[in-house]
Amino acid sequence: MVGVERILQILAYLAALIAVLPLLPFISVWIPMIVVAAGCLGLRGDFQGRYLLGQRSATLLAMIFMLQFVAQASLSNLVVPLINLLCLFLALRLAGEKLPRHILQLFLLSTIILAASSMLSLNLSYLLYLILMIMLVTAGLVLLSFYTTDSRLKLSRREWGLLLKTIAVLPSVSLILMLFFFIILPRTQTPLWNFLNPQPVAQTGMSDQVKPGSVTDLATNEQPAFRVESEQLPDDALYWRGIVLNKLEGQTWRRSGAVSKEEMVPDEGSEIELTFYAEPKIDRFLVTLDRPIEVQGIHHSQAGDSVMESRLKTSQPLSYKVRAQYRGSSRQSGGEHRYLGVPDDLSGRLKAVAEKISEGENFSAKRALLDRFFQQQQLSYSPTRLPQTERALEAFLFESRRGYCEYFASSYALLLRMAGIPSRLVGGYLGGTYNQIGGYYLVNESAAHIWVEALDDDGVWRRIDPSRLAINSAEALNLNSRNRISVFTAVVDAALHSWSRLVLNYDLHQQIGVVRNLFGKARQLKEFDARAWQPSAWFLAGLLPLGAWWLWKRRAARHVRLINSFRALMAKRLEIQPIGAEIGLYELAQRSRNPLCRTFVSLYGAAVYQDRALNNAEYRQLRRILRDLKRQPQNKSGRSKKAIRLKA
Repeated sequence: MVGVERILQILAYLAALIAVLPLLPFISVWIPMIVVAAGCLGLRGDFQGRYLLGQRSATLLAMIFMLQFVAQASLSNLVVPLINLLCLFLALRLAGEKLPRHILQLFLLSTIILAASSMLSLNLSYLLYLILMIMLVTAGLVLLSFYTTDSRLKLSRREWGLLLKTIAVLPSVSLILMLFFFIILPRTQTPLWNFLNPQPVAQTGMSDQVKPGSVTDLATNEQPAFRVESEQLPDDALYWRGIVLNKLEGQTWRRSGAVSKEEMVPDEGSEIELTFYAEPKIDRFLVTLDRPIEVQGIHHSQAGDSVMESRLKTSQPLSYKVRAQYRGSSRQSGGEHRYLGVPDDLSGRLKAVAEKISEGENFSAKRALLDRFFQQQQLSYSPTRLPQTERALEAFLFESRRGYCEYFASSYALLLRMAGIPSRLVGGYLGGTYNQIGGYYLVNESAAHIWVEALDDDGVWRRIDPSRLAINSAEALNLNSRNRISVFTAVVDAALHSWSRLVLNYDLHQQIGVVRNLFGKARQLKEFDARAWQPSAWFLAGLLPLGAWWLWKRRAARHVRLINSFRALMAKRLEIQPIGAEIGLYELAQRSRNPLCRTFVSLYGAAVYQDRALNNAEYRQLRRILRDLKRQPQNKSGRSKKAIRLKA
């Protein structure tokens, strides 16, 4: 027999643990230490019946904690001090006596703390904590109703099993209601509680200027930049376009607002639709697949050089759709001179290289000469030990011969311009890991990349990646993007992506989309051709009588299954193998010397032996008697096996 009071105490401690666990990465370490210490004191008091922390001491400490909260809290720093205060209140309650009202307070505090933790983080683990908390609190409230009636109540193992089955239904219903209201209740892209806890500004993003060494800091940043739901693309198509830098000032490339109009050169064979899920960042540039045709699902502006920019700056994750052609390009409609500007103080070595490249008769010849120069220099791709002088590009090409993507792209585009070829830099990302389970690419911040676009003789912008001319480009750039991650990592990341897509990014736009899809399907049902469905309708009409006959036969034979179960149980208890057909039910009940057996046979015989079918109530009662018989220990007071063995 297990006491209800002890179970309630265990549930209260578990609820407190689940409430504090999601907070561990965000609060000071001394807060959970106080909660754990208070829990240990409370356990000691529960077993000894004497608590070290009395009611007056707890009230005094609560007032001190409240004053500390008032001193720390402000409009810009409210959530963490409030959560700290709630955790301290929880600790006071854990260390004290566990009367029914105290246990109820523990459940309430634990639920509030878990809800407050969603203002700090709402990752996938929060769903698990929420489900566990609902189950614990539901069970606790049901048991509290028993406990307030009889504080000394103890339940048997069987009674606990029935009670737990009943309790399990309530959380299931509440979770279904939560899912229903989550789908239908209107919501905004930004949670309403953000005014209490302003989200931190992202520290990553694309800058509107690039100079040697500015991209190197991202080389070791493995934080996700975005995920892209897409079919698997060729490796050389994984260039994610963000910003175009068209103006060179000294060693710094900037983006100028004056952008000439360009016309898309279509390649329909490479057209694809993608869905982007981007992490928060400091800029408003929207990453797309190079080259984008249009962006949907977010208010944005599109420049002539295919740079997309969000009209609103937000610290929340973004989701939008992109239609692009990964083998597409654009044709310049004038204004090529804007892409030919170079600094005045260029070194003689750079001018000599540019003069040699200018000897090429056309775009292809000049590009081939420049590629050959880069290859002859034996340049290495590396994020460390890079030149940081005022003439960093010259030092990169002729001295250190070590550089990151911006060194390769900046020097290549500069030499193209010096040779009379309009050129510019494009900032974005290169590559990505394809998740086969989720059907999307994961691109980290470490994949940030700079490449070159140059204008050919036909006025078409061509993508050139000078970093591929490095002697170690294959391993440095990880060009083989088909290196798969482990199955476990893929499953975990796919689950996180689904949580972000279906929960965190689920907003009013998606709700409207769901409603529209439902209405669209309803209209399709109204417009279906009835003649096309006639064979299926006749088939279903033929199955209905067959199904009704099967249900009738199963209902009619249920008393046979009952008797077979009863005779098998009697054969085991009386050690009669086998029981012959000549042995009647009343005789078996008499030999068993068990009142439940006699009740079963009497109830069964009153119906079946009088040519009357068992009704539902009788059938359920007979099933209960059988279950009770199976739970009873075998009767040892009967006769021996030899004495009761019957002749065949």
